[in-house]
Amino acid sequence: MFQITPIVRNLLIANIAVYMIQSFLRIDLETTFAYHNFSLQEMGLFNPIQIFSYMFLHGSSGHIFSNMFGLFMFGPMLERFMGSKRFLILYIVSGIGACLLYGSINIYEISKYTIDSPEYAIMMSTPMVGASGAIFGMLGAFARLFPNTEMIIFPLPIPIKAKYLVSLYALFEIFSGVYNIMPGVAHFAHIGGLIFGVLLINYWNKKKDRFY
Repeated sequence: MFQITPIVRNLLIANIAVYMIQSFLRIDLETTFAYHNFSLQEMGLFNPIQIFSYMFLHGSSGHIFSNMFGLFMFGPMLERFMGSKRFLILYIVSGIGACLLYGSINIYEISKYTIDSPEYAIMMSTPMVGASGAIFGMLGAFARLFPNTEMIIFPLPIPIKAKYLVSLYALFEIFSGVYNIMPGVAHFAHIGGLIFGVLLINYWNKKKDRFY
């Protein structure tokens, strides 16, 4: 029978609790804890803690459901294999890495517009929230640790090995980010999380207490 591991359970509780505070108590957490562009620091909107805290906020019920579903599906297996400490490090490092890559690219994209353009105003005023970067880090780690595990993704009835599925997913995210498909989705945060997740697994595998 499927058992939720300790860190996964605590992450689920933390994310759901924060979302309930946002949704039902109507407390504004995004102004302080969502990730705002680095360049807004002088205006008091950016704070370094946002690089960590943003991943516990979500913009909609669908947003948190998809992320928590990913955590529920892949998290327990990874935590049992890696151990709770390393799994938590993977989750946090992937989320922070996602934010750093997204923030850097966001600054570059903003630099292409003039201050009085509507694109500039939108990009400067829209904060980033969500655990997607951390979840993509988990996906990258899963594909690195269990590359030949076959997975079936609805509605495709054909099993696909994890290494190919995650690679295709990464290419889709890059394409979507470059060509601005599905505006409002932080595609490069997803890529950042995946990259940091894979790099962390590679780093651990170079040590004596490697996974395989």
